[in-house]
Amino acid sequence: MIGKISHYGKAIAKRTTAVLVMLAVLLSLSSCDIVQSIQKRLDTHSEDISKQEIARLVTRAIMSSDNVADSYSSIPDKQLDGMSYTVFLQYCEILRSMSERHGKITAFKFLSEEETVKYFAEADKKAGPDAESMMSYSGLTMVELMYENDDDKDKDNPCRFVLEYKDGVYTLANDYVTKSVEAYDYISHYFKMISDGNTAGLESIIKPMLNDEIYISSVITSKAACLIDYYKLRVRSSIREYKLKTCLPTLVTYEIPETVDVSGGSIISRTVDLYRRKDGVFYIEDTFVSKGDEVGFCLNGTPVLRCGFSYSKAEIEKLFGEPVIQMVDNSSRKGLSDILIAFNGVLLHLEGAPSADGTWNSARLVAISIYDYDAEKPSSTFDGRLFVGMNISELLLVYPMIDESGYVYTFETSDGTYKMEFEFDANKNVSKIRLGEVTSKTA
Repeated sequence: MIGKISHYGKAIAKRTTAVLVMLAVLLSLSSCDIVQSIQKRLDTHSEDISKQEIARLVTRAIMSSDNVADSYSSIPDKQLDGMSYTVFLQYCEILRSMSERHGKITAFKFLSEEETVKYFAEADKKAGPDAESMMSYSGLTMVELMYENDDDKDKDNPCRFVLEYKDGVYTLANDYVTKSVEAYDYISHYFKMISDGNTAGLESIIKPMLNDEIYISSVITSKAACLIDYYKLRVRSSIREYKLKTCLPTLVTYEIPETVDVSGGSIISRTVDLYRRKDGVFYIEDTFVSKGDEVGFCLNGTPVLRCGFSYSKAEIEKLFGEPVIQMVDNSSRKGLSDILIAFNGVLLHLEGAPSADGTWNSARLVAISIYDYDAEKPSSTFDGRLFVGMNISELLLVYPMIDESGYVYTFETSDGTYKMEFEFDANKNVSKIRLGEVTSKTA
């Protein structure tokens, strides 16, 4: 009897150990893993569901976070298209944030193939030729959410998701959704680094976008610092108030509702776009106009001329000596003549009223161009730091965002608006700088 009991006890012990091991394994899994593991077993013999039913389940998951797990578990494994619960959850959260500003969801509708193609074509047009094309996603059916009373004033940005038709059934579009979430995460991280004032973190985000050798590490650091300063000084909206307008694998668009304009006197909205380039790298287009400081012309480091001011012929010749070339054009507007005076490496454009023989005493300076190069010590500069011969990287250290505006720097004074333009040679060195008047308040 004792022997039998011991044998029975050993058997019980083995079973108990096996159960404990199974429990330990189950407890080591996250709740999501358990749900997915059970669901996969349940779905082995489940029947396919219609596109209407999948669309309804996704819509329910978008309507409330309480419905996400149930919706996911109700979709047969085959029709999940390999999409994980985590990706499904995050995508529904993204669409919910887009949808909430519209109001209460009441229904959904399927777009026609023509409407879907048109929508993708519009996204491609906005993203430009360097971006990955939405046309690479085929076999998709777009679903648009509908609302009781659409509260969003911008009717051109509906909330939409897609289903994919493959292997004879409608499924979740795993590749489309996963890449949409990746793009969303990237730009979200970008905004967070700016909000946190994390220069190093922001550098790591923008560095992959800047693949030209001109973007040396110090330039990237300057760009990151400039972005953080801009948002701190000019953007009034908090991250929570940014409006997600588009979320596609190749294009994510945000609207920032309240930004102080360049004059400092008005509040405007602005758009920030993320594109997925053909090489797979994300590019964030976050262009803005900075309020530039006035720039003056210097000789040997000393400020001597300002556009918009009037100078006599004697003052000009005292600075530069006898001109190499002087031309007077009487065909100009306003009854004034254009006076062009060229010196070695410097061209001045003035407006005045010369006498019939072309002589003049005083005229207003409209533009200055520098095109000389003195490797030892540039004598002609703007603000003592901008000169012909400087490298484009050096220019970006002075104006970190000037590449976003086509290498044009603009500023305003009480006299008017002025812009400074840069030209470059084959080695990416500055070959010409022109500072000129755009509009005048005094002329």
